[in-house]
Amino acid sequence: MLVGFLGWISLLFEPLADVYIPPIQPQERLRPGHRPWHQIITGVYGRPPLWKIHNRHGDVNWSFHRDDVTQALPHDVHKCLYAHANDATEIKYMNNGTSVGGVYSDLAVVMNHTPDNPATDKLFTFTLCRRNDVLWNAHTLEPLPGDLLAVGTTGQRAWDGILVYNASAANPLMANPPILQNITGLRAIHGLIWDEQGQMLWAAGTDAAADGSDPVPAYGTIVGYPWNRETGLLVKDDRYVYKLPEAKRIEAEWGKGYSWWAGLHDLVPIPNQRKFLVSEDRGLHAFDIETGQYTEHYENVTEKYLHGFEVTTKGRHGYTDGEWEELPQSDLKSFNIAPDGSFIYVQSLWTKFRGFHTSLVINGKRRKINIGDEIYRSRWFGNLDGWPKP
Repeated sequence: MLVGFLGWISLLFEPLADVYIPPIQPQERLRPGHRPWHQIITGVYGRPPLWKIHNRHGDVNWSFHRDDVTQALPHDVHKCLYAHANDATEIKYMNNGTSVGGVYSDLAVVMNHTPDNPATDKLFTFTLCRRNDVLWNAHTLEPLPGDLLAVGTTGQRAWDGILVYNASAANPLMANPPILQNITGLRAIHGLIWDEQGQMLWAAGTDAAADGSDPVPAYGTIVGYPWNRETGLLVKDDRYVYKLPEAKRIEAEWGKGYSWWAGLHDLVPIPNQRKFLVSEDRGLHAFDIETGQYTEHYENVTEKYLHGFEVTTKGRHGYTDGEWEELPQSDLKSFNIAPDGSFIYVQSLWTKFRGFHTSLVINGKRRKINIGDEIYRSRWFGNLDGWPKP
C-alpha cells in the first residue's frame, strides 16, 4: 500500500502526470439504435495476447496488440505490458462502447475504443500491474459508478476479494494506483457484474479456498455488494451471500484425489430479467435475484435458457467420489445471452484451461467462429437490455 502511494506521489512531479485524456462521446454506431449484440469481443491467449472485436461471422473490425501502443508509459507499466504472460483472461465493453477493459499480459487495463478517431484509439486510461502476491491471478474487473473500477483478486486466501480503484482518465497512469477499498472474504472470484437496477456489484467465487488448502469444503458462492452513493463505497452484507447447495471436487475431470473444489467462472445476466446464469467447473445454475434462490441446475438450465447448447468436445465424464458422472456443461469459461435469444460460449477442452473456438448459437443452431484461437472469454460488445454498465 505504501509503495503504491509513494509511486503515485512520484508521478506528480513527472511529465506523464500532466497528460489528460478527455472523455469521449459515444460514436453513432454505438448508440442505442445499433444492435450491439451483433458485435463480439474476444481475448486470444498468446505471446503476446490479442484482443479483437468481430461480428458473428468472425470478421474483425478492431483489434489490440501491445505494439499498437504509442503513448508514453511509466517504466513499470511498460514492463508489465511487455511481460511474458500470455493472459487475455477478461475483456469487457465499457463507457458506452468508447472503452475496453480487461486483463492483458500482466496488466489490468482500461483503454479507449475509438476506431473512428485514431488519435485517441487504444490509448490507456487506467493501468494496474498484476505482478505481485495479491493480483497475480486476477481474472476479472467491472466498472462502478463515479469512474471507479472493481478488480477481483482471484486468490485463495482469507484476505482475497475485491479491490476498488479510481479509474478516471484524468489521473496519471501508474502500475500501482492507490486502493480506495479492499473487500475481503470471497475467494477465487472469476465473475463481476454491475447491477444498475439494484445498485449493487455482484461477484461469483467460493466461500473457502477452491484449491483445497482450507480444512473445509469450498462452495460456489454469489455475493451482492450494495452501493452506498453517499460514501461511494461498496457494503458487505451477509443478507446477500448465496451458496450453491453442494460442494464437489472436480475429480471427474482431473482424477481421483484431486484437491480442487468446483468453483464459479462466469456470472451472466439474462436480458430484461432479474436473473443470473452462473457457470461452475461442473455445469450451469440459474439464480433468481428477487427470491435469492437457485432455481435450475445443469441440463434444466440449458433446456430453459440455452436452446441449442451442445457440448464442444467428447469425453467429458469420470468418477467423483466413486460415482460416474457425465458433465457436458463443464468448464464454460464464458457465455453471454443476447436479447434476440442467440448466445455465445467458450468451453475449455477437457483437462485443459481454455477453448479453441467460440460457439455461436442462433435459432437453436450452433456454429464455430474464432477457430484455432486459444480463448478464455468471448462476450457481446454492448450493453444488454436491463443491464447497462455505469
